[in-house]
Amino acid sequence: ANYASWKSEHIAFRAIHSRSDHFLSYGAQFLAAFTLCLSSVMFFKGSLDAGTKLSSPQLLIILASGSALMASLALYRLFTPAQDLNNKFQLFHSLLTIPIHSWMLLAAAYHFFLNEQHLAGIAVYFTQIFHLTNLHLSIALYIWVGMLLKQTLLPARLFAVFTPWKLPPELLACIAILLLAVPTAYTGASGIIIIAMGAVAYQELRRIGTRRQLALAVTAMTGSAGVVLRPCLLVVGIAILNKEVLSDDLFYWGSRVFLLTLVVFCFFVLLTRQQALSMPPARAAVKPSLLAAKALLPYLFIMLACMGVFAFLLDAYLDEFSAPILLPIIMILFVIYEWRSRLKNQQALPVTASEPSLKLRTPFALSVRDASIQIGALIMLMACSFTVGGIIERSGGSISFPEGFDSTLLAMLAIVVFLIFIGMIMDPFGALILVSGIIAPVAYQQGIEPIHFWMTCLVAFELGYLTPPVSLNHLLTKQVVGNEEVELALQEGHNFYYRHERILLPLMVMSTTLLIVAFGPLLLY
Repeated sequence: ANYASWKSEHIAFRAIHSRSDHFLSYGAQFLAAFTLCLSSVMFFKGSLDAGTKLSSPQLLIILASGSALMASLALYRLFTPAQDLNNKFQLFHSLLTIPIHSWMLLAAAYHFFLNEQHLAGIAVYFTQIFHLTNLHLSIALYIWVGMLLKQTLLPARLFAVFTPWKLPPELLACIAILLLAVPTAYTGASGIIIIAMGAVAYQELRRIGTRRQLALAVTAMTGSAGVVLRPCLLVVGIAILNKEVLSDDLFYWGSRVFLLTLVVFCFFVLLTRQQALSMPPARAAVKPSLLAAKALLPYLFIMLACMGVFAFLLDAYLDEFSAPILLPIIMILFVIYEWRSRLKNQQALPVTASEPSLKLRTPFALSVRDASIQIGALIMLMACSFTVGGIIERSGGSISFPEGFDSTLLAMLAIVVFLIFIGMIMDPFGALILVSGIIAPVAYQQGIEPIHFWMTCLVAFELGYLTPPVSLNHLLTKQVVGNEEVELALQEGHNFYYRHERILLPLMVMSTTLLIVAFGPLLLY
């Protein structure tokens, strides 16, 4: 997170363009990091004064030290503005440059410091992410896999299989959603897959001629359909926290929800196409497509050989538990294979002014550098979302969800609205804990079937991640694609829909899917 701070790559609604943006953004980052540091110190001191034995006191010491360093970095940046900033002052635009995690920490500081006078409150809830012991490592490794993938030719060669068919951009978008659902099922959250593979998906869609707005929409939705598929860790977590459901049943119905989402996406994409669908004769496309597929055989051989070695020596197979370890090894072998091929063919990587040394231009160094920034930005955001959950949990009447409704329909309507709101402000793992304790019991009491409720919950979360004003998945897309591409996309389109397709298309798809999933089964009750 400190590396992301140093590189100014934390997730925000808008990039810094003016001096007022700079001072307001870094001033807020300093205050937010300082409150986290102060809360960590008070949590540690309070535990010692009360005689409470902490299981891992070093974590609080590291948290206090790390947040103090983050505050120092923000303070340094505050007094060293870039020379190319303009002097325009627009308060609303300046507020949008404050990273989301800073907003969360400042809101938590207002609630815990001023309303409750509970100085340790921020750290109490921030440290809840430490309880998800393997989550941090898994997220980091998945993101590194995505950055390693970005350094290979595998995505280009995969999409090259479809190039001879000269498919319209809309059909290629449907194929991209289908292909990226599988890695999403392993990572367990759409935000992670956007960080890990969003840049690759966007680049390949653009390379084959997809318009920017549609490519951004597909990138933001890359993982929204796959979170219900086996072996998604989020679904496994639902089964662990809620004894009313079994993971096998959730995955069974999740596969059907995935197919429904894919059908709805294809319907809207084809409905809003800009040109007639046309494809070359199959006879002319099959042979070039098969020739392009031959380039994938070395990757397939490496993957199968690696999986075979792990299965034979360690009895380890590719599933939700071993994937974070196996996939980086497979990707490293992919990179080594391509690196050796380039050296053999004397294809050196291009030298740039910013990366003059060979060491910095190795795929491993580039992937680690890019992954470090994305890991820090995403996990910091996830940890701070626990403080927002703490505000909701401790805010008294605002969390007393009504338990009596005149009908199951009204109960479902209220639940859906609340779930979308939760999806807008919290990461899926933190939201899952909150919903399991507050909303799920009410839904069961109102006669909503547990599996029906949790399928609705997962789809509502994904809609929340795509819904303004927060639109976390869109912010993550901008994080990996770059502000310049988003700005260029805003200049495209000949009417309102095509100028805002990146926002409207995901909303239409996920809201339609949610309406069907949430209210369709009620007709059978």
